Amino acid sequence: MGKPKIQKQSNKFAFEESKKLRAASLSIGVNIFLIVMKLAVALITGSLAILAELAHSCFDMLASVFAYLGIRKAGEPADSTHHYGHEKFENLSSLAQVVLIVLTSVIIIYEALERIFSPKEIKATELGLIAMVVTIGVDYFVSRYLHRASEEYGSCALEADAYHFTTDLWGAIAVIVGLVFVLMGFLVFDAVAAIFVALLMLWISYKLGKKSINALMDVSPSDTVTERICTIIASTPGVKHFHKLKARHAGNKMLVEFHVQVSPEITVQEGHDIAHDVKERVIKEFPNIKEVTIHVEPVIQ
Repeated sequence: MGKPKIQKQSNKFAFEESKKLRAASLSIGVNIFLIVMKLAVALITGSLAILAELAHSCFDMLASVFAYLGIRKAGEPADSTHHYGHEKFENLSSLAQVVLIVLTSVIIIYEALERIFSPKEIKATELGLIAMVVTIGVDYFVSRYLHRASEEYGSCALEADAYHFTTDLWGAIAVIVGLVFVLMGFLVFDAVAAIFVALLMLWISYKLGKKSINALMDVSPSDTVTERICTIIASTPGVKHFHKLKARHAGNKMLVEFHVQVSPEITVQEGHDIAHDVKERVIKEFPNIKEVTIHVEPVIQ
């Protein structure tokens, strides 16, 4: 009786992985377009702010590739060396993206500080403005798409990728402001805009990094989730008491284990049926739970 349900859940996870890979592939394609456009404009204008945006998009491209590889690896089934599966590769992918953001930010700030003390002429600023307007439009729609996908499938890799596009959007807005001031004769604002982009990227990297590290450190789910699981266990017919509840995240999935106490007068089969009922109820409430391990024991008289 249990095999069809297990197969159905497995098919659902496989469908989710294919949708996540499709979203990551779109991200890669969009980043290629943005890199080509920004490279051409940066070479023509000589704008450090646009060059910073180009560097941002280059690292975004690497991040998107990391996201794709992380999602693909996370979708692999458990094997002899990874008994609980490979879901945490998504968290590693997200952490790798954070490292890229930090490196990019440091480089941009260094170059911007040099440009502040030694301003350089910027040409064809109008072309730069057009490129940034196009970037804002592209980033807005792609970031919304990736944020929806990350929420729907609980993907931390797609969430990190979505934030890449969000920072790119705000960065493009900062560049536009900087270029407008450049048109007015204030060349230093090009470097100021670049620093704003870098600081924004550092702030996002802190948020994403904290979340990824928490998952890799087996952080428990929120109190709300834990309390709901407790309520489900306690309300299951046949369960007298329960204890030793543990739960942790693995990528976008959760692993849960606990002990349930049942009447010592029932058979082993009846105890097994109660445990199976508890497991079904918990997974129905939280579909992202991959594994529920239950130890059945008699109530101590």
